[in-house]
Parts: sequence; C-alpha cells; structure tokens
Amino acid sequence: ARDAQALVLRDELRKMRKVLRALGHVTREGVIALKGRAACELNTADELVVGELLMEGVFQDLDAAVAVALLSCLCHTEKAKEGAPPLRGALQAAYEQLRAAATTVARACVAAGLPVDEVEYVDRFNPDLMEVLFQWTNGAKFVDLTKLTDAFEGTIIRVIRRLDELLRQLASAAFAVGNFELKAKFDDASAKIKRDIVFAASLYL
Repeated sequence: ARDAQALVLRDELRKMRKVLRALGHVTREGVIALKGRAACELNTADELVVGELLMEGVFQDLDAAVAVALLSCLCHTEKAKEGAPPLRGALQAAYEQLRAAATTVARACVAAGLPVDEVEYVDRFNPDLMEVLFQWTNGAKFVDLTKLTDAFEGTIIRVIRRLDELLRQLASAAFAVGNFELKAKFDDASAKIKRDIVFAASLYL
C-alpha cells in the first residue's frame, strides 16, 4: 500500500513539474526561473495565479485601491453569491484579468493530467468584496463598509488581515525579481489597509 501511495505521489509530482514548466516557473532543464523565484515568496493565496498576475504586469498599471480589490478575490474563500451588483469599470477589468490568469493556470493543470475542473477553478475567485476593499483602501470607515455588503464583519476583517499578509509577500516577490517600484506599491497598499478596528490588538479596546 505504501509503494502504491509513493507511485501516486511521484506521478502527481511529475505532473506538477509539467505545470511549472508550462507556466514558466522552471526551465526545461529544471532550473527555477524568475517567475518561480517570485512564486516562492507567496503562500497566502493561490501562488500560481498570483504569479501569473505579477509576472504578466497586471499590477503595474493598477492603483493601490484597485490592486487591493483585485487581491481580495484571492483571499475571500466563501462561495460567490448569485445576483451580486455589477462591479465598477476598473474593478471589472481587473477581475477579468484575474479570470484570464486563472484560466491559463487551470488549462496548464488539465494539460498535465491533473484532475482540475476549469470552470470550477476559475469561479472560486470571489469578487463579492472588491467594492468593499476598494473603499477601505481609499480611507472609508469600517462602519461604512458594512453598508456595502451583507458579509459578516468577521469575514471582512479576516479578508483584510489575509490581504495584509499577501501584500507583504507580494512586496517580497517584487523585490526578489528586482521590481522596486512595484514593491513600493505593495508596501503603500499594505500601509493603507492596516488601520482602525481591523488591526486593533483586541476588538474590546
């Protein structure tokens, strides 16, 4: 049984290597490429999708609030609700770029023989809190966020805290690939969301 399990794991590892080569994280010779070095810094969200967004230059032209809103889709793990209000133009455009990156990753996994459902994989990135995080990054008070969504306050706080961790990891990834301008953008975004009751040592203070 142990031998059979080892064979399954070896086969899965071989397929994952194929995915990493297809996405440009490692070279054909097995050497870690720049994209792979960046992805090594990420573990708070789907590092393959975040790596695609990072190395395709998606964050380069986004302002801090739109970047944070986009990243909320990777930190908000609840299933998206039916009938959510439409996103404003800049947020919708960023979300479409995320879906395109997720589609690229899903297809690479399918091509390598991994059991991934493309539609399910792409749909798991939830845009329901994009407007909330856009407003929060632009200085809105926490009490005003609750008027924009029916998500629980605890859910919003959890997503913002995960976002802070992801932004710090993205700053490290940008530094690892020598993009200091992008590192500064992620540091700035982290500073903008790290405030108010969300980061109080105790919610009873």
